[in-house]
Amino acid sequence: MVNQGFYAHEYYVPLEIFKKAGFDITTATKDNVLTRPDLRHLNEFPSVKGDLIFKDVNVDDYDGIVFAGGNGSWEDYFPNDDVHKLLTKFMKTGKTVALLCSSTGLLGLANNLDGKGEPLAEGKRVTGYYRVEGILKVMGKVNYLPGIKDRPFVVVDGNLITGRDPMSAELFGKTVVEEMSKK
Repeated sequence: MVNQGFYAHEYYVPLEIFKKAGFDITTATKDNVLTRPDLRHLNEFPSVKGDLIFKDVNVDDYDGIVFAGGNGSWEDYFPNDDVHKLLTKFMKTGKTVALLCSSTGLLGLANNLDGKGEPLAEGKRVTGYYRVEGILKVMGKVNYLPGIKDRPFVVVDGNLITGRDPMSAELFGKTVVEEMSKK
């Protein structure tokens, strides 16, 4: 899953790791338009043409789901019912769910935008971008682990894999491959 304004390293670094591991990859986007990286990387990395849109993803067709982060998470993921439904289904089936950086905020907001819903990852250990820490801890009721500043950090709790920031993209990709290879 990739959002409009995604942080390029959070999509392209894990993508290459997944390809080298031989994974079949399908990229989903909000709309059937080119999805561009954020302005910091617009001239350095290409836009992404999704294979399908969020609402057309069938959970039964995949072993896991990976969410790239970036500023577009706030608009393409957080208020999006299609994304909430997908995340909920993947979590409930026990398939691999991996979220990087700001996309981790979904664990507090999916089906819980008003704070009155049932958090998907309540009690689980997670990490994520510092700007979603409050969403994760208060609304998501998770055990937030910040890691050590300026070092890559990834947390695995059952089928849930979370990465803290762009610096964690490589470790995140390798961890997803390692965890999915166990299944």
